[in-house]
Amino acid sequence: MKTNPIILLVFGFVLLAAGGLMSLTGGPPKADAAQASQCRERMKDQGADMLKKCDEQAFATTMTATDANSAAQAISAANKTEVGSNSLAMFVLGLGAVLTVAGIFMRRKRPSTGS
Repeated sequence: MKTNPIILLVFGFVLLAAGGLMSLTGGPPKADAAQASQCRERMKDQGADMLKKCDEQAFATTMTATDANSAAQAISAANKTEVGSNSLAMFVLGLGAVLTVAGIFMRRKRPSTGS
């Protein structure tokens, strides 16, 4: 089986770019507008840092919770979403790195066809 190293390099770079983009744009899930507003109202005396955290679903749920069980389920779901997307981004980054390195090694090991 002959594999073109250029194809591996291109796929590797594309996957590296996609994984990097996924990693940079990912993060904690955002709270809905009503919940974020309730959280900000409750945290208005705590400072700007705490108000910024109200945009995160887990924090906003914690600050506006009335029922412990439903709050725990909502926080758990938000955390699972964050872990899942982060794991996917790391997998794509790793696969891209492996394909890129494999393409580089195959390109260097290829015998030169000359006289």
